[in-house]
Amino acid sequence: MKPVSPFRSFFKESAIYLFGLVLSRSISFLLLPIYTNVFDQTQNGIITLAYAFIGFMTIILPYGTDAALLNYYVRDDRERKYYFSSAYCMVLCSNLLILGLAFLMKNSLSPLFLRVNDPNVFVWCLAILFFDTLNGLPLLILKAENRPLTYTSFSLINVALMMGLNILLVVRLRLGIAGIFYSNILTSALIWLGLLPLVLKRFDLRSFSRKYIRALLRFGLPFLPSGIFAMILDLSDRWFLEYFTDIETVGLYGVGYKLAAIMLIFVLAFNTAWQPFFLQQRKERNAPAMFAKITIYAIGGLACCWLFFSLWMDQIVQIQIHGKYLIGAEFWSGIGITPLIMLAYFFQALYLLQLPGIYILEKTKWAPVFRGLGAATNIILNIIFIPKFGLTGAAVATVLAYLVMAVAIWFYNRKHYPIAYNWWKIGAIAGLTAVAYIGAMRGGTIIYQVIATLVGLGGIGGILFWPLRRIRTKSQADC
Repeated sequence: MKPVSPFRSFFKESAIYLFGLVLSRSISFLLLPIYTNVFDQTQNGIITLAYAFIGFMTIILPYGTDAALLNYYVRDDRERKYYFSSAYCMVLCSNLLILGLAFLMKNSLSPLFLRVNDPNVFVWCLAILFFDTLNGLPLLILKAENRPLTYTSFSLINVALMMGLNILLVVRLRLGIAGIFYSNILTSALIWLGLLPLVLKRFDLRSFSRKYIRALLRFGLPFLPSGIFAMILDLSDRWFLEYFTDIETVGLYGVGYKLAAIMLIFVLAFNTAWQPFFLQQRKERNAPAMFAKITIYAIGGLACCWLFFSLWMDQIVQIQIHGKYLIGAEFWSGIGITPLIMLAYFFQALYLLQLPGIYILEKTKWAPVFRGLGAATNIILNIIFIPKFGLTGAAVATVLAYLVMAVAIWFYNRKHYPIAYNWWKIGAIAGLTAVAYIGAMRGGTIIYQVIATLVGLGGIGGILFWPLRRIRTKSQADC
């Protein structure tokens, strides 16, 4: 029987993960019709800050244990139970401690992080964080064990519960903002129950050992600053906007940002399959050549995604369902930042594509350096741009910060883990995308958008499938 090419296997798994992440990440997009037609700009501003806080803490609470667990779980089959048991125990105990202290300080922390005096919103956020952080580890194991269908099933359940509960609690029962958080808490708790059999099968308290704790912390802790910097880069602009403008502007920005999640879905779906793949292929002699080929297809696919949604987002948000716009008209002024945020996600993908170097060489200490450079760039540019340009200034700062990060890791890899990219194809894709977009914007009519879409997508497809040199691995040929 002919062996399956690792290249094709990667894209097959990536497609399944893409479907799962489209489901899970589409929640923020699918709920926008509710949020923008039920809540005003101020309420959406509160929601945006609350979920920015949740996103930030979701990185801090595992303190790099997730990255370390994936690394060791993939590497050593015999000691998987030891690593998983140690990681789960650590995260559970630290969650109880940190979130318990935060609960006791809720009256002080709520106005500090969420800009609201009502501590209930803060407590709801803590409940969501408790379950989501614990759920992250078994979901990671599903990826490490190459079980994309099971992973996707949980994504489907998550979406169904969130949508159903939001419709019930927010639309039908009219519980207001509280309904949003009740829906999330119930969904996360039910997902935790669903994952519990998987956890119990792989968990053994006797396997909890200082040896494995030290290994997990040694590998994972360098990723904590990196994760913090990533969240600063991705979320700090909300607090800068609230400081320099007002909570209503944060609400507008949040809606425009969530629309850009369409691009983020593809980036994260790719990365979900990408990290386990390059770890498994690390010992292949032709691994750099394979990584270069995957990079070309990833860039082409993301360029198509960016071009299509950048050109047609204004029409998409004006779709009417039962007399209601997909996005409430009150929020249309925030949609102008969506192409910029999608471009930032494109540069984030360029950074992720270059991660094999620091993983394979075990130079993870450089991860926080690159992320820190991006975070510092974002903070500085937010302070400079937001007072002058408002929403657009925050979006431009995010784009430039991700670009700086991608360029920095490229310079590092150029010296320590060089990969021979096809720069002609990369340049052709970038140039064609830019020309198509600018042409459509200058034309200003639907016919120009249609032409630009057809020329851009067709041209990128032609560039991608222009005959490429075959890449052969140790055991098989891949065409």
